[in-house]
Amino acid sequence: MREHALNEARALVFKNSTGVMSTISNNLRGYPFGSVTPYMCDEQGRVYFFISDIAQHTKNLKHDSRMSLTIFDAAEYGDQNEHGRVTLVGDGSVVPKEQTEVLINKYIALYPEAASYRKAHDFNLWQLDVVRVRYIGGFGKIFWLEQKEWQCAPKKWDENQQQSMIEHMNEDHQDAMSLILMQHYKVSNKKPIMSGLLPHGFYIQSQKRNYFINFTTECDSPLAVRKSLVALTNHARNSINNLEETV
Repeated sequence: MREHALNEARALVFKNSTGVMSTISNNLRGYPFGSVTPYMCDEQGRVYFFISDIAQHTKNLKHDSRMSLTIFDAAEYGDQNEHGRVTLVGDGSVVPKEQTEVLINKYIALYPEAASYRKAHDFNLWQLDVVRVRYIGGFGKIFWLEQKEWQCAPKKWDENQQQSMIEHMNEDHQDAMSLILMQHYKVSNKKPIMSGLLPHGFYIQSQKRNYFINFTTECDSPLAVRKSLVALTNHARNSINNLEETV
């Protein structure tokens, strides 16, 4: 049950793109301060924010690194408490300059509108190093997940291999991603793009939104990624063909 909760919490973080960042206010005598912000999560469980120095939450973090990020599935109707939510608690810090280039490129791939921030002198990449995780999957499904549980191993390929895989999908296999997107999210788009890749899944971008698709098993090599993408494509094609035959 605990492993299932951990997988659900991770899936919730990867599926969503914005959360409520809570910091400790510097000018309001330590009151909590919440703000909505987009984020990016890597395969090891670290979370990144591309934020301005003049933002209130950034000013707060410079005085006190303690923070949290709350992510939740918004209820379209009914009781919000029946839906999953996760809070990542930890410390925020500026990403070292030598690591920012690759990470900002990944961030902009997910959020193209952030490209203009790169030219602004007051925007920096911050990361949240998770200390503990609170996951609630609905009534009776409440867990504290520890740091060692949340942290994962780094991916088994380098950045050049990753970029090559993404470019290959976007240049030669948009038709496959279109099938996968339709099957998983009922979104029709003949030319979606892959905007991110992780060992346990990937992002398809369509109409300025990112959709996360889980692999059946975690991939430990580029070959495993290829096999997983082929399997997802075949499954999507068969499912759509079977649906069309029954209509």
